[in-house]
Amino acid sequence: MIYTIESHIQTVSDVEKFFHHLISERNLNFHPDNDFSEYICCEDKTSTFTEEEVLLYNRLMKESFIVCEKANLDIYEIAYSELTKHMFR
Repeated sequence: MIYTIESHIQTVSDVEKFFHHLISERNLNFHPDNDFSEYICCEDKTSTFTEEEVLLYNRLMKESFIVCEKANLDIYEIAYSELTKHMFR
């Protein structure tokens, strides 16, 4: 999936798809509390994401928190579930 400036997280399914994208497509071991500017390449210490991606992904994560809060769901459990699906496939 490609996320753009027009993309938004509006449902729990959107949260799951976003997390799947981060883990499976971007190969990221992420934590919902981390700012996307903090992720770097271990080999050469360069940023994993462009400035535009950092802004976009941080916004999408904020929207994910809002969706989960409204649905009374634990965002960390959703993230953990997506991580374990990826690890054990």
